[in-house]
Amino acid sequence: MSGDGLHAEIKRPSELTADERADWAGMLKQTPHLRRAFFSHGFALACEQATGLAHVALIRDRSNAVAAILPFQFADAWSRRMGVAQRMGGGLADHCGLIARPGVQIAPARLIDLARIGVLFFDHLSDGQAIFGLVASQTRPGHVIELPDGSAAYFAALAAANKSFLQDTERRSRRLEKEFGSPQFSFTANPDEAAVQALLEAKRAQYARTGVDDSFADPGHMNLVRALVAGKYPDCIPVLTLLSAGGRVLARHLGLLHDGHLSYWFPVYDREAQKVSPGRMLVWHTLMAADAHGICLIDRGEGDSQAKRDFSTGVRQFGLLNLRAEGWRGHVARGWQSLTWRLRR
Repeated sequence: MSGDGLHAEIKRPSELTADERADWAGMLKQTPHLRRAFFSHGFALACEQATGLAHVALIRDRSNAVAAILPFQFADAWSRRMGVAQRMGGGLADHCGLIARPGVQIAPARLIDLARIGVLFFDHLSDGQAIFGLVASQTRPGHVIELPDGSAAYFAALAAANKSFLQDTERRSRRLEKEFGSPQFSFTANPDEAAVQALLEAKRAQYARTGVDDSFADPGHMNLVRALVAGKYPDCIPVLTLLSAGGRVLARHLGLLHDGHLSYWFPVYDREAQKVSPGRMLVWHTLMAADAHGICLIDRGEGDSQAKRDFSTGVRQFGLLNLRAEGWRGHVARGWQSLTWRLRR
């Protein structure tokens, strides 16, 4: 028995009480890096709806108050039997980690013990998780666009820092209008399923064309997006942005909005319009509309491409961390994890 006074109950996201959900929401508000849709209770509910394999470890202290919440899921029924867990949302989650009160730290081995699983692999571990005791074994950069003072202040700072980029973007905007017609931008919260399905089909065609692994070849991933769209969760809002001109869709994007923080998730562009940089134009128009939709930050996710650097105001690190339980449970789970990874390769 540990002397830290911590104990945990494993629940499905839908089984949490109103007080437990309130504790969850409060912890997200208290820590900046947790203010992402992927940490929300709504996202966990959608994962449960999509796969039936989503769980949370509700961790309480000696006073029985909720100290932390660890969301996780299993890839399939065999992984659950073997105790091999993954981040909530699997390959579609841009952020993951422990949700905790400020000042709470839990050693990785203890966390696994509390969750009663054998291993838990964190990909996209959020920058800032070290404050809760989770330190990545390696990291990769990503970018954010911060708008604490609104769009006008952001564009003024961009003009001062990178005037040539600003001027080039304005030239491309004029060219877009000349070649395709007057641009029209739309921002739709909680879009209908048909509009989202059209975007996903275009994204899958892009994957096939470019030889990139298809994120939606996994039926669970497709089910998750559908669950998010159908669920209408107030703390995890699907957002569809669309840029068109002359009746032609040039770029569109499906993202997730939480507390003014927009996670830039699945963009797709008309490749025949590359000369006017439709992806850049879509981000541009999204930034111009940010104030109207209460957006204070756009999270571009993991990756260090020039397209992300162009608009960036800051770099965040995304980590990798594989947690394993001690004893036989950890050995069995690690063996199964290694086997499944080899089979996937």
